[in-house]
Amino acid sequence: MNSKPQAARRDRELERFARRFFEIQGALLETTARGAEVVMPPKLSGPLGTPEYIRLNFESSPAPDTGSVNEFAVYYGSPLLEKMVHAVCGQMPLLACELEFQYLKSQGFERLIGAQFTFNGAVGRVDSWATVKTEYLYLTCRYIAQSDEQKEGLVDLIFNLENGAYVPDMAPNLAFVARNYRMEGKTAGWDAKKINLVMGWVKNQSPPAIQAAITSFQESMNRRFRRDVANLQEYYDDLQKEMEASLKRPGLSAPLIRDRQEKIALLPAELAQKKDDLFKKYSIRVKVRLCTALRITTPAVKVLYQARVGRQSKNLALMYNPVNKSMDPLVCQGCGASVTNIFFCRHVHLLCETCYQACPACRSAS
Repeated sequence: MNSKPQAARRDRELERFARRFFEIQGALLETTARGAEVVMPPKLSGPLGTPEYIRLNFESSPAPDTGSVNEFAVYYGSPLLEKMVHAVCGQMPLLACELEFQYLKSQGFERLIGAQFTFNGAVGRVDSWATVKTEYLYLTCRYIAQSDEQKEGLVDLIFNLENGAYVPDMAPNLAFVARNYRMEGKTAGWDAKKINLVMGWVKNQSPPAIQAAITSFQESMNRRFRRDVANLQEYYDDLQKEMEASLKRPGLSAPLIRDRQEKIALLPAELAQKKDDLFKKYSIRVKVRLCTALRITTPAVKVLYQARVGRQSKNLALMYNPVNKSMDPLVCQGCGASVTNIFFCRHVHLLCETCYQACPACRSAS
């Protein structure tokens, strides 16, 4: 009873998708009784494998062959639709949004910084603060974890575009903030240097985020690995006992005894190889791919903080994030990690605990 209305609704959705696709790609459309006439640039007609001028009709099933090379039916499963979807999925969409806040924090930054950050070997104070506009990049990554089985999923990564700080707890809080969306341009004004910088952030921060997401999957693979190793060990222990017992049988010739002794001597190496095969079987290989990007513009508060390390001082710019109602982490000058437990070397480079042992910033400067 409802099949016709549902089919009609699907066709309207499909038509809206197709029209939007061609408009975004720079084609000209003119509506016709059956669908649309489309004139597209060569850079689009080439990948689609069509002439630059085509006629579209939108039906829920394949249309009769008209014999015209310019006539294309767009329905679910049609070759043209498959190429359109492939073209869309081949590019990472970049959206932008602006957050709106009725109130921004204007006091209590000293207490907030003291609660969030540990400045080892240093003391500090707030010098000044100001309301600013800052930007974040919200990336959604798809991961595929492959072992004896496979697990797929999505992880969210948000970075402050001003300093590269990773803000892990910001994504769930965005749902409670008023925001306006818009489409970014194709390049969004980013050069190759900026893109490579962002990819470095993703490379550094995606492993721990994915590790947290696949914990149960990894535990399952570890249990199966331990089970199979235990069964394998038991099998080889029994095999060795059986072969050693067979040497005690009367009537065995000297060559046969030597042959069995040589086989027994090879059992540990064979067992080790099979354990190694099991380790490879249950090891987890992860592939990550960026799916979407959202550029977030928001009002924030920049707090200038002076840290004193002995007789030296270090001026720090901290960002109050109104989404989280907290300060964003600072960034280690050695490895780029986001940190709240902060150390300083003798040249007052801001460092994480690992880099503090041998400051990479000092080495690169020497």
